Amino acid sequence: MLFRSSVNTLLGTLGIEPSSTFGMGVTVAVIDSGIHPSASFAGRIKAFYDFTNGGLRGGRPFDDYGHGTHVAGLIGGLQSFADLQYQGVAPGVQFVSLKVLDKNGGGKTSDVIRAIEFAIANKAFFGIDIINLSLGHPIFEAAATDPLVQAVEKASKAGIIVVASAGNFGVNKKGEIGYAGITSPGNAPSALTVGAARSEEHTSELQSRVDI
Repeated sequence: MLFRSSVNTLLGTLGIEPSSTFGMGVTVAVIDSGIHPSASFAGRIKAFYDFTNGGLRGGRPFDDYGHGTHVAGLIGGLQSFADLQYQGVAPGVQFVSLKVLDKNGGGKTSDVIRAIEFAIANKAFFGIDIINLSLGHPIFEAAATDPLVQAVEKASKAGIIVVASAGNFGVNKKGEIGYAGITSPGNAPSALTVGAARSEEHTSELQSRVDI
């Protein structure tokens, strides 16, 4: 079934039309704050595991912070005709939700590493093709010795595509280009690191429009 909409900014930016079939046969492990089992993900959440509080618990999916649901929606939220502006990129994908962030959006690197290792160990069982990591921490050491980076490298070697966020530190508090602006594990050699760029000309143009 093919949906068409001219108001979906996300898909319009990517140059694609909304379609309910994109992503079919692909499973994404979203390592984040969980996932709310809304109608947008109906029948497509294969598994949910909570790594917070020092344990490993399964059960009904939930998201007490909201970030994981937001990320999953961008990846593959399937919307109705009345809500197509919020359609995800690949609404045919299935999800394995691995919760590592708490209700305040905080978490431990060790829990993230455990979740990555869980995804590797259960790759075949759940059919995991992709790991999404829209999280990170500042660079504390070289990528060659960073445990989080090495976990990503291990997942890549296991045949899993790892998508990581670049982080939100492109500039420092003074508005200057920040040193080590890309967070870990976005600096992993094998990660597909996603970020945004804003050129000086574009910034000046926006500023001019605001001034006017």
